[in-house]
Amino acid sequence: MSYLYLIGLGLSKKFFTNKALEALKQSDIIFLDYYTSFSCDLTKEFLEKITGKEITLASRNMLENNSNEIMNLLDSGKNVAIASIGDPIIATTHVSIAVEANRKGHIVQVIPGISVHCYIISKSMLSSYKFGKSVTLVYPYDNIMDFTPYEVIKSNRALNLHTIVYLDIKDGKFMNAIEGLKYLIEMENVKKENVISMDDIAIIGQRLGCDDEKISAVKLSDLENAKLRDPPHIIIIPSKNLHYMEVEAIQCLH
Repeated sequence: MSYLYLIGLGLSKKFFTNKALEALKQSDIIFLDYYTSFSCDLTKEFLEKITGKEITLASRNMLENNSNEIMNLLDSGKNVAIASIGDPIIATTHVSIAVEANRKGHIVQVIPGISVHCYIISKSMLSSYKFGKSVTLVYPYDNIMDFTPYEVIKSNRALNLHTIVYLDIKDGKFMNAIEGLKYLIEMENVKKENVISMDDIAIIGQRLGCDDEKISAVKLSDLENAKLRDPPHIIIIPSKNLHYMEVEAIQCLH
């Protein structure tokens, strides 16, 4: 019987917990999920230095489609950790690995970490009770756009809810917020269902958790003048009808 640790590293060193470090040190094998997100300072080298252990970078294919290696290690008596930037469950889809390990009689421990999801809600100062379904905006494939983000925003706005929009990572390239918002405008131009307006305000989180983080509110008609820091970015599309306190909160972000 071995331990499988699903470890949330938080967004940066200052949000890295003692519990996460303890679990890493108790692990014989450590995989770092590097494809889901990015941290300005939680690197493979940093983790190797503080744990004294070798860290293996794990690809999406290895973790999502080929968990046999992890099961074999657990079955051989090794304690295994899968470490993720942010939170191990909110940010990633490692539940199937946890379920399989549990079925085999291994002990599964989830070590939560601060995720970009809860972080941007707090930093936006919008009501946490008014967030609907989140969605990921992906790059077009063969010049075909996935309209799922548009439909999710439409559904949330019909219920007067805010939408968190995650931005795609493709071949190591992070979609920035201006790209993402332009895709949403393009979707509106195709659908013409009055879901997205050039008068809308979008809240943009930039490099959250890092020393140079920034949270700003940008009017879609002013996108061309927006100055952004390097990714990663995340977007909130607020509901159409804001509480007056939410309006005042957004004004603080300009």
